[in-house]
Amino acid sequence: MQEFWDRGISFINLCVIYYTMQLIRCAMISLLVFAFVFLMRKTLLKNKVFLKGALWSLFVPVLFVGKMKFFYENTIGIIIFTWWTQLLIKYVWIGWLYLGGMMFFGGRLIFERRKLKKLVSSMERKNVDGMAVYVTQMPVTPSVIGVLQPKVIIPEIMWKEYDQDELRTILLHEKTHIQLGHLLFYLLWDLIRVLLWMNPLFALATKFFREDMEEICDWVTIQQSKEKAYAYGKLLLKSMRVLQTESKDFNLFAAFVGDKEYRNIRRRVMKISQYKPYKRIVAVSTFMAAMLCMVGAIAWIKNSSYDRYNENDSMFIYGYNGEEVTFFEDSELLRQMISYDDTYVYVGKEAFEEFLQKINATGDVFIVFGGFYKLPGFVGTGYSCYYESGSDEPVVRIPYEKPTDDWLVALVKVL
Repeated sequence: MQEFWDRGISFINLCVIYYTMQLIRCAMISLLVFAFVFLMRKTLLKNKVFLKGALWSLFVPVLFVGKMKFFYENTIGIIIFTWWTQLLIKYVWIGWLYLGGMMFFGGRLIFERRKLKKLVSSMERKNVDGMAVYVTQMPVTPSVIGVLQPKVIIPEIMWKEYDQDELRTILLHEKTHIQLGHLLFYLLWDLIRVLLWMNPLFALATKFFREDMEEICDWVTIQQSKEKAYAYGKLLLKSMRVLQTESKDFNLFAAFVGDKEYRNIRRRVMKISQYKPYKRIVAVSTFMAAMLCMVGAIAWIKNSSYDRYNENDSMFIYGYNGEEVTFFEDSELLRQMISYDDTYVYVGKEAFEEFLQKINATGDVFIVFGGFYKLPGFVGTGYSCYYESGSDEPVVRIPYEKPTDDWLVALVKVL
């Protein structure tokens, strides 16, 4: 029982190191992606609403880069990233600390969502054109929450003072968020933030990400409502004025946003003033192209990464005299003298013993070969056998066993 418990603890620590190693790499690579996104949205794509929004899809493939061969087979990758692996293996508590950070940020997000959901359930429910709307007495901006069961929230002051056309425009904006999949995008963004929390730029980028999604939603809403940008911007300013009047504590939050970080009304109105009618096929094509690029990037990354577990074709021999290892050899020459199948190891006697004499081998000779590894230099298993000299056969056949019932090895393979 004690052995089972010890191996279980070892497996858990192994999982922590294995996944933390990859997530830290992803977080570091995401710094480069941020640099590219920030640069493009401020320069070439500054006025390209849909292309600018599509940039944020680049962060999804980042989650898959942790096992790329670049980190092990490229000089730059080895220099920059290998020390992290060695540090994590030496100090397991670093992995647990990273995991604790994930649990903290994830738990905080879940707590906030549950608190908001509970608050919404206590609000009065009304219907507008067959759509359920939750009315709150608080002077908050109209918003929509939930992914599977979206709920639209508007303040009571707007419900009372706005006419039907104005309410329809507001609700159209919130429905557009749902139709465009923004709620799912926000959820995915929060997931990426939790997994890669070590990157401090996510806190800053969240504001920009939501701004770009909001700008897309504004353009789509204006086109669908068939209103002029001037009227839409005027309604936005009216919402600000109404909410300011309702509460002195209202901090100039933008209408339709649903996120207290959005305080720059002037920026949003200026963006609305730049609205130009667009072809729906262009917007749809931009979205589809972004999705194809994202899927293609993920496929390329997976193809350039190590598998879940990798067959180990390495082979080496070592000598042991009962107290210490007397020699260690790993060379291509060994593969010419030694081969194996599922049952036996085959050794060319004459060539192998000449090789042992040449390297002045002493002690008992052991041959280690095959097996698998998760990542180069990190976790794996192999097979071994003992070579006994003095055989009369030109090819010495040595039996060996493959362990097939080791539950820990089986679990390591499926990680």
